[in-house]
Amino acid sequence: MAGDDDELLTIGEVAKLDGITAKALRYYDAHNILKPAAVDPATGYRLPATDTTPPIKCLTSM
Repeated sequence: MAGDDDELLTIGEVAKLDGITAKALRYYDAHNILKPAAVDPATGYRLPATDTTPPIKCLTSM
């Protein structure tokens, strides 16, 4: 499994931390712009890694 540096958060947690919406993260995933680190096979929940902040900041500053 992922190491301590690659902690997985829920899409809502990442959205809240980065000041964007979960809907935007789903859009980025659907259009292969920013893929989650994992997807829970039982629930389908997207689980972005904590290191997604830099790419999100870049996307939202455009």
